Amino acid sequence: MRKIAFIIAIAFVLSLVIGLNPTEAKEPVKIGILCPITGTQAVMSEDLLTGFKLAQEEINDAGGILGRPVKLIVEDTETRPAAGMDAARKLIEVDKVKIISGGFSSGVALPIAKYCQEHKILAVFQPPTSPLFRHVGSYIFLTNVLDNYKGKVIADFAVQDSGKTRFATMFMNNAFGKALMDETLKNLQKNGAQVVSKVVYELNKVDYKAELQRLFSKKPEAIIATFYAKEGLVTAKQAYEMGMLDVNKVPWYVPEMTSSFASAIKKIPNVLEGIKGLNPLPPGALFMEKFKKKMGREPITAYAAMNYDALVMIAMAANFANSVDPTKVRDALWKIDDWYRGQSTGGDKRFDKDGMQGYGKYAKVIIRNGKIVPYKK
Repeated sequence: MRKIAFIIAIAFVLSLVIGLNPTEAKEPVKIGILCPITGTQAVMSEDLLTGFKLAQEEINDAGGILGRPVKLIVEDTETRPAAGMDAARKLIEVDKVKIISGGFSSGVALPIAKYCQEHKILAVFQPPTSPLFRHVGSYIFLTNVLDNYKGKVIADFAVQDSGKTRFATMFMNNAFGKALMDETLKNLQKNGAQVVSKVVYELNKVDYKAELQRLFSKKPEAIIATFYAKEGLVTAKQAYEMGMLDVNKVPWYVPEMTSSFASAIKKIPNVLEGIKGLNPLPPGALFMEKFKKKMGREPITAYAAMNYDALVMIAMAANFANSVDPTKVRDALWKIDDWYRGQSTGGDKRFDKDGMQGYGKYAKVIIRNGKIVPYKK
């Protein structure tokens, strides 16, 4: 019954303005998609694109946007700011898209967001989480929870779970890493913990031994660190080889478990045993069913469902506004968000006044026998 109700609800909202009309012969509505097909998070790309494609298929089957099919134009950000900007400029200046989604990394998506705001291009990003997005402007929306909340949750979790007071931290040197580090440090201090070593590392290196030595130089009692998949693989391997991943002596806590170890958990799962951290809540059961039917497996990341939600909400807003004008679609996003029960971050997709995700939770997880599983102390 839940599946039938969900399908009826989506079909009703998507066809609210247009009715269930065929879309084949009409000019498509182009939506630009920014995805890390290569680079440090390439391991995520298949899942991320599948989330968009599942939404695209459902939208078009329900009549599209204003009776027109949705066409996705995908560009590779390479998980690099410069490449991401090139991809965004190509979508906007060459392909003439007026609406963009995707983005993935805050460090990549933040300059793109500023460019979109300047050109009045609607951008619905996921899963960037930097609080800096809040101040970019009214054409920018996020479907993931900001780092203000994540930094508090990981700090509270690490202190309360470990019972330790001397922490060392390791975050990447970009907008995402800096924002999450600032929030984590602030909340560690509120918990009465001392940060004895703060390591900020550069992306795309093949050796992090020096950074790991600095991380442990002041004999911390616990570690909080986050990575992208490529850096997570290199760092975990080297930390293990250096004897720094004995979590019974010095526990590790990771604010983004899946995105940090998506590669490592495939290639060296044994070295990750016992690492604890956070993940977005799993996608809704309906999305999991659709994804598994299409791909023959479950998604490796909850971010696929965020992409699905973003595209469905864009289509709902355009149909409600009876327009594909980015300003009108933007204004309608604040009106349709109450109606839609999403498949990510617990389902509540309401935006706050700045277009940020207003609600959401994180799951506490641990790596056991090569799998990320729910954690209970």
